[in-house]
Amino acid sequence: MVMLWAGMMASALAQNVRDFKVGDWAQIWMGGDYWFTVTIATPLNAGSYYVNKGELVLPVNADPHYIRHYQPTAEELRVANETAAAKNAQPKTGVYGAKYGTREPATCANRKSPINAATARQYFFCDYEGVKSRDYIYLASDVAIQVGSPRAFIYNSDSLAAAIDTKAPVYDIRGSYTSYQCGVQSTMLNAFANTHNCNKDVYTTALGICWKDTFGDWHCSMAGKTGPGRVAAQLPPAGY
Repeated sequence: MVMLWAGMMASALAQNVRDFKVGDWAQIWMGGDYWFTVTIATPLNAGSYYVNKGELVLPVNADPHYIRHYQPTAEELRVANETAAAKNAQPKTGVYGAKYGTREPATCANRKSPINAATARQYFFCDYEGVKSRDYIYLASDVAIQVGSPRAFIYNSDSLAAAIDTKAPVYDIRGSYTSYQCGVQSTMLNAFANTHNCNKDVYTTALGICWKDTFGDWHCSMAGKTGPGRVAAQLPPAGY
């Protein structure tokens, strides 16, 4: 009798899928033998929930054939805690912070200092970072630069540099960096999507130049040549 009672209780618990609260963990069935881990996004309404599956928000019927209780793994809890911390830490002010949920892009008040490894890195940040399309801000991190000896302007390789002073020395540079392309915040997206809103590209080898423009300001540009490939759904970089 005890075993029968325990079995009946287990069956009843398995069938009770109308007791979820917002933030609870669950799994949903999406065909075949696959159950996917989600969190509950909205209270039960008209027999359905909305759930968070990664960056997606999906509807699911409150039916044990389609949703069931679930105990998250340590890694799933880590991502959830990371998301909550990132959401709390997002800037609320700044020209770009509130729109993209990122730090502000680098700016250079002074571009007159001579080229060396430190100033080339600073100028690279200032030239690389910023809003380059309506929906994305570009940021960088882990920038390492080596500076070559000064040389004369070479038309075939240098002429595309903006407003370059052809009489000033040019410096070849090489190094590595990580590039982030981060999308805008949206009330249509969940917390994961609004915090993990960047594509990340790691460039292990990059080449470029530093040049002086006709106003006497230095610029540095470097393009990635090799890397392991793009990784989506990443947090924005924290610093420079």
